[in-house]
Amino acid sequence: MAELDVQNTAFMQAVSFVNQTNRNIFLTGKAGTGKTTFLKYIRQHSYKKMAVAAPTGVAAMNAGGTTLHSLFWLPFGMYIEDYALAWNDDDSHIYNRRRLFGKVKLTKQRRALLQEIDLLVIDEVSMLRADTLDAIDAILKSVRRDARPFGGLQVLFIGDMYQLPPVVKEREREVMNHHYPTPFFFDAKVLREYPPLLLELKKIYRQSEQTFIDILNDIRNNCCSTEQLELLNTYYNPDFVPAKDEPYITLTTHNHRADAINRRELEALPGKTTALKAKVSNDFPESLYPVEVELELKVGAQVMFIRNDSGDERRYYNGKIGYVKHIDESGDALIVDFTDGGEAVEVKREAWENIRYRYDKVEDKIEEEVLGTFAQFPLRLAWAITIHKSQGLTFDKAIIDAGGSFAAGQVYVALSRLRTLDGLVLYSRIPAHSIRTDQQVALFSSNMLAEEDVPALLEASQRNYIGHMLLQAFKWDTVVETLATLSTDLTTRNIADQAEAMHVVQALFRTCENLRDVANKFRNQLDGLLNKQTHPDYVRIHERTTKAVAWFLPQIDAELVTVLEVHLTMWAIKKRTKKYVEALKESLVAIKRKREQLRQCATIAEALVKGDALQAIVTKADGLAAIALDPSEIPGTSAAPKAKKGETKRISFELFQSGKSIGEISTERGLTSGTVIGHLLEFIGNGVEATQLVDAAKLETILDTLRKNPGKPSSAIKSILGPDVEYHEIRVAQASIKK
Repeated sequence: MAELDVQNTAFMQAVSFVNQTNRNIFLTGKAGTGKTTFLKYIRQHSYKKMAVAAPTGVAAMNAGGTTLHSLFWLPFGMYIEDYALAWNDDDSHIYNRRRLFGKVKLTKQRRALLQEIDLLVIDEVSMLRADTLDAIDAILKSVRRDARPFGGLQVLFIGDMYQLPPVVKEREREVMNHHYPTPFFFDAKVLREYPPLLLELKKIYRQSEQTFIDILNDIRNNCCSTEQLELLNTYYNPDFVPAKDEPYITLTTHNHRADAINRRELEALPGKTTALKAKVSNDFPESLYPVEVELELKVGAQVMFIRNDSGDERRYYNGKIGYVKHIDESGDALIVDFTDGGEAVEVKREAWENIRYRYDKVEDKIEEEVLGTFAQFPLRLAWAITIHKSQGLTFDKAIIDAGGSFAAGQVYVALSRLRTLDGLVLYSRIPAHSIRTDQQVALFSSNMLAEEDVPALLEASQRNYIGHMLLQAFKWDTVVETLATLSTDLTTRNIADQAEAMHVVQALFRTCENLRDVANKFRNQLDGLLNKQTHPDYVRIHERTTKAVAWFLPQIDAELVTVLEVHLTMWAIKKRTKKYVEALKESLVAIKRKREQLRQCATIAEALVKGDALQAIVTKADGLAAIALDPSEIPGTSAAPKAKKGETKRISFELFQSGKSIGEISTERGLTSGTVIGHLLEFIGNGVEATQLVDAAKLETILDTLRKNPGKPSSAIKSILGPDVEYHEIRVAQASIKK
């Protein structure tokens, strides 16, 4: 699923539930239905302040996020909220609520991050343990001072419960069994009381053979027939030896087995082994290493790419198998060729980033701070790999060597990596008893929302979300807490004219408290209007909201903004006030953001009473959650504001519309022509014509080639068209077909 499939209704509805509601969601789907594509799309197309995490380091690297333990500073062990600790070595790995909060050190910056996140995405959720999720729930409720599940934070769970389960150590299992029905995330206490909305992606992109799809479905549903099992076992061939030009990969159950196969095959090749060392900088722990720190290769070695090509050409994808054709003497580049006729590619080291999320108050966004990098060739030896590490990958040909010791979910994971049955070889028969599905997983999955019920629930959830955002806009708790912290910290600061400063800050704090009291009374009225038994009274909501905003704005300007700006300007020139002035700026940012939220509330209420399109109103409501202020609005702040998402493409588009050529835009913006054309692809059919970017005759030739070769990658199309056609020209043609 390389391009967004707008015809995939379930996919687009799930996007709307994530972006336009505040519901907790479990998005699932069979192998190859586009869950990874969905995550990438949400990362690129959501206004919400987001953090992406996963249960393991490898899953976190693949998702482009961080581990749950890093995000929430969780100790390693088991969390049982009310466990009676014996305080000896026997239970040192168990954390009750008291011990958990004794271990979790939440600094001011960490608290701000967890308070401001709007959306938490947890990928590969099949491996998430119930007790870990309950620990996260406890931390979020405490930090956000909100008794709702996860402290009111929206959580998107992504994964397939029929794949690999959570890991529970033997000494933990007995204790856990007394407190949880199963270790699966859906049996967390928070979700048993407040289950998430279950949505499923159903369109399969990896397989197209109906017989194979039916077998995979029946394995998932624990109803694989004798005939289907017999068909699978016709691929049993323990003596099979792939030809040198056939890129088979062996899927096995244990690391040592995969390592032994790779080592044996590598040693059998002629020539010397070259050790290519990773370049690790700053903070990048070994537990996160995505590939071997020292990659041993030879010319002729069968290798697999472990990430998608980050370049425009998309020459390879995660799981594509080839062989090493050449290794540069410098050790900084190598060439990988393919047996399927694809064009050989030069491969260089790519960098993985160990990130930490932080909250930027002025921009009101969650930023990724790079702590360290791991630069290595995005390859691993590919004669063999464990079934566990193959999760999420796609293969054309695979040998499954499980030795009859399939764990729960492994049969499905292993088989579903393949595109077709023709690419399957079994080194061991699949016994009937190994095809089993956990009954609790099947029971949980049966709660999937019916397709016909989705549209009505989506509209109701969108309207609830609009109401929720209106109520949040009148919530003053964050502003009051900011002023309270400023007042408390001031008592410990050694600054000039401290007593006078304290007088001003305490007056500001009292004003904010008074405004909060008024706002809370209005919120109660608004809540009643939003939750009328029949339907929300939008006329009354508009009337009351308009009056409330008209009352609050002058109060904010006269009693808060003006007072604080004058005070900030005066104290900025005094001695020993640098940190104090920065704290004043943070308070001013919080107040000005609240002012902008209230202004937008009046616009939203007007749109509701006018009956504007629901999608447009939801977009406005979404904007309440992320209001970026121009730093020039804050006295003493001169940094230029960062470009908003999509801003750089819009700038190129506007320059193009003004009559400037691609070359002129490239020179003016310091970009390559290919990058500028990449920006303009977004506007083909909406202000830009494909023939403005590519000569009409050449475009028709490329379009004809694309139509005759559906589904082929850009590299294959370029090979057919020859050196006179550039990759960006192919992309223009592809975009025009899509439009």
